[in-house]
Amino acid sequence: MTEENQPNDDFERSEDENWDWQTETREWSAAATELVCFALARMKNKDLVEIIDTKRGTLRFICIFREKKQ
Repeated sequence: MTEENQPNDDFERSEDENWDWQTETREWSAAATELVCFALARMKNKDLVEIIDTKRGTLRFICIFREKKQ
């Protein structure tokens, strides 16, 4: 990987088996792996803020995004 392609470590990893999509107020997407969160952030042109491992189902990782800092 080149320096340009290195994942940004300005995000938080957490585990929350009780995460609820109905009460989440931040922008989010579900993913099968943590690496997909990085790809989604890049495609959406957003900053990845947090990755939540729900430990449930196929799309067990929740990727939390915010607008890019200018």
